[in-house]
Amino acid sequence: MRRSHVVAICLAGVLGLCASMLAAAQNAAPAPEGAPTAPARPGLVILDFKPAMDDLMTMLVQPRHIRLYYAGQAKNWRLAGFEVNELRGALARIGRTIPNYRNINVDTAVAAIFADKLKAVDAAVKAADLAQFNAAFAEMTAACNDCHKGMEHPFLVIKTPDAGSFPDQEFRP
Repeated sequence: MRRSHVVAICLAGVLGLCASMLAAAQNAAPAPEGAPTAPARPGLVILDFKPAMDDLMTMLVQPRHIRLYYAGQAKNWRLAGFEVNELRGALARIGRTIPNYRNINVDTAVAAIFADKLKAVDAAVKAADLAQFNAAFAEMTAACNDCHKGMEHPFLVIKTPDAGSFPDQEFRP
């Protein structure tokens, strides 16, 4: 087969693909007014996911609370320090995502109830002191429950983990 025929066949294939993509894009339902637009890609579905406070807490905070505990118990201070920073970042992202919950400013509540307790855990991690870590972690966990009470959810009680939840993660240093 001559080179010009190969080029013509490839060009026809590319043009056909472009035409089918254009047709699919034109037949797609229009985005709701005010919705962000994304470049169209065949087969890609953009979900309108707006996580609620409970979603964010169980996705971002609770797993880090658990991993922080197990890292501290294993005296893996490097991992524990990482989890402290991840927990701090998660709380900040929640405050940006849901600035006010039940007419309470999330950042203000976190700063007033939780921030000092997290600093104490961070200090215990930096000191590599398990007894200090356990005491600070218990106080931080109590602060979680104080925050839940303040947010009108006293029935959400967080405790020190007593069963491994991450069987696929090694916590030893």
